[in-house]
Amino acid sequence: MTDTTDQGAPRPLVIVVDLRTEYDTVMAARQFADVQTAYARTRVPAGTRNVDADRILVVDAVDDLVAHRQAYERIFAGMYSKVVCVAVGSPVDGSIVLRRPGQLVGSDAATLWVGDVRGTEWAPGRAPGVTLTPDDADALGPLLDVLTQPEVFDQVLVGVTELPRSIAAPGMSVFVHRIRDDAVQRARIRAAQKLAGADGGMNEPWPEPLAALADGTGTALAATAGGSGECVRPDGMLGGMWGHANHGFTRARERLALFASPLALYGSAGRAGRPIGDEIADAARVLRDYRDQVRETVGRGAGGFDADGKAWREHVGVVIPEPQGLATASVAGALYERTTAAFERPEGLRGFAERLRELAERIAPGAGTSRADEVDRTCSDGFLARYTRPADFPLGPVDIKIAGSLLLGSFLAALWPAFGVVGAGLAVLLAILGPTLITLRRPDRKGRAALPAEALPMIVVAGLIAVVGVVGGWLTGRAWDPPVGVGPLALVLGLAVLLLLPGVDWMLRVRHWEHTLALGGALQALVALHAVLVRTIWNDWALAGPRREAVDRATVLAALLEETAKTLTEDAAGIENRFAGDVSEPDPVTATFGTGGYSTPGRPAPPSTPPPQGAGASLYDTVLSDVVDGLHAAFEPLWPLLERDPAEASRHGVESELRPILHAYADHLAHNGVQAAPPFARRRQDRPHVGDAVGGDAERIAELLAHPPDRPMLQLCAADQLILLDHAPTNARSVRFAPRGVRPAVREALRERRADHVIDHELVWTGGGRLAGVLRLMPLLPGSVDDARMWEESAGGEAAEPDRFGGFGGYEDGGRAS
Repeated sequence: MTDTTDQGAPRPLVIVVDLRTEYDTVMAARQFADVQTAYARTRVPAGTRNVDADRILVVDAVDDLVAHRQAYERIFAGMYSKVVCVAVGSPVDGSIVLRRPGQLVGSDAATLWVGDVRGTEWAPGRAPGVTLTPDDADALGPLLDVLTQPEVFDQVLVGVTELPRSIAAPGMSVFVHRIRDDAVQRARIRAAQKLAGADGGMNEPWPEPLAALADGTGTALAATAGGSGECVRPDGMLGGMWGHANHGFTRARERLALFASPLALYGSAGRAGRPIGDEIADAARVLRDYRDQVRETVGRGAGGFDADGKAWREHVGVVIPEPQGLATASVAGALYERTTAAFERPEGLRGFAERLRELAERIAPGAGTSRADEVDRTCSDGFLARYTRPADFPLGPVDIKIAGSLLLGSFLAALWPAFGVVGAGLAVLLAILGPTLITLRRPDRKGRAALPAEALPMIVVAGLIAVVGVVGGWLTGRAWDPPVGVGPLALVLGLAVLLLLPGVDWMLRVRHWEHTLALGGALQALVALHAVLVRTIWNDWALAGPRREAVDRATVLAALLEETAKTLTEDAAGIENRFAGDVSEPDPVTATFGTGGYSTPGRPAPPSTPPPQGAGASLYDTVLSDVVDGLHAAFEPLWPLLERDPAEASRHGVESELRPILHAYADHLAHNGVQAAPPFARRRQDRPHVGDAVGGDAERIAELLAHPPDRPMLQLCAADQLILLDHAPTNARSVRFAPRGVRPAVREALRERRADHVIDHELVWTGGGRLAGVLRLMPLLPGSVDDARMWEESAGGEAAEPDRFGGFGGYEDGGRAS
């Protein structure tokens, strides 16, 4: 049994040309290869690059064969063309069936004569019976479907060229296996409703750079493209102000950190240069000027692109960087990536279109006034006031911990009765000298009074605390009379505490002052202002172009998706309307063209078996995947337009691309069923396997395949035309065929019938289609073809002697290949 499946070979395809309606198209083409290419693009899956398109199936009217001679010349211009011509119509002249151009008599050309598309039930050697064939019956469609299978085409070509004059009259007994049409159409409706729904728009991050454009900060883009250094020149006005303010506040913090040591009360650390308060005030004034310049800069918004804006940017030292990875192609590529993912899930297109519009709103550049308001919120005048007039060094009340330590030290110093008076005097003196030294050594003393009035309470309080301590210690020492050694130890400890307390008090006051000044807040405000400036430069200026491009493309894509949803909805509504208007019984699982006790020719046979259990989900998934592939095919020419010019993509629309694909899919389902991948399929996928649904039909197919040539079949000619055929069954050629999907079941059925060896050399397994059965090729009687007129005068009036590409050369008198 013939079964050739070379996975590495070019994809075989039968090119169908109906010269009854396409003659002008063939003649208008620059060359026939253009016709082949155009046909192949609509019949093979997207992405197929290598197609074997040398098989040509021509449909023509008997009366027009010679008139279409120039078209045949074009068809045979290809050196390796193989042609099967189906000539349809009654005999041209009595016993003369047809007259044909000489191109159709070669070894690579075969002619099939269809005298009547309704056909006649007939067995060779017998008189035809009376068949009540409906007037609208048409068996030509199933015949052409069979011939479009490359394996069958090749066998028919070989069989007919073995007959006299390479012509035959076809008869057939064909079994059409398919999933119920109503189930397929309802799956199409469900798929369209799923894709056109509003439940799409899954909440997942957008691919870059859409995510960076939509976050409203530009920080990610600034980081990936080199940071803020590319936005502001360090030697420009804004860069200089930022550096000056940052240096002033940073130096002040560093000096405060040095002052925070207890030893700083006595040493010179941090005391070089101007008073620290003056440095803070100067840095604050620079920060204020920087804020004002930033506000004016960012407040320009889109005005930053005009001549005045350009001059201002030069003045303040702003540079608009070139964002990397944000070309139009990258924006369109990100939209393509996210949209194709939405197709594959699939997401409802209306819901996804709404998400795209939300994305466009987020990406749209913000107004300059909003940036200026953000500047004022970040660094207000009230905020700056605490730095332009920084708080004085704290000379307020003594800390409670210091007061307690002072009281304890004074008490211990006066506890020894022998030296009570001396210890008491030293304690009071040290208590007064500590606050006095802090006042004299305060960091902001320069230019001020040595002992300001606010320091006197601190000194007096310290002295009073010391007096209370020494009185308590002296009285305790007199009453207790401490043992030998305790008094001296107490005196030493008390004086040590009093000596260390000024440094500790100093450290606590410096830390409190540092907290009050809050220089970290000033530095944060400085950084925040710079961030506002950077965001404005990136988001409103550097990214203005990519933002506009992303907004335009996202908006147009959303409209295209809604147009797609509308088209799918209308297509589904059309299918539903056809269901509502169809009062006939549901389309059956199978139909048979021919005899064998199944049905009248042209009418479907009743279902032999119910649809397989669980086929619904698989069928729906397959149809949904096919429609998704159709969406990919419809959008394929739109992606370059969307990248190049969204307005052009909007004008072009998707309906003009999608409608033909949906019509082609409907035609594909009608002719090939859901088991075969449609021509726009992007990938090979698991499809409802015809073998899974064949069940008991394998017996019927095997019975058809085992029919001998003398059994009744549907002969495609009228009853009165049978006299033109050679009635000897032994002279006929048979071509038996079935889809590979049913091969295991049918082979087993043939073995049970002990018929597999009989038809082994005639049976071919087809790679697609849904037809199985037998073609019977009956030769015509001698003289039925007018060879004397196989050539016509050319347009110039000269008789063109036929040869390989137009005549008899290389053939014997009998019309067979020599």
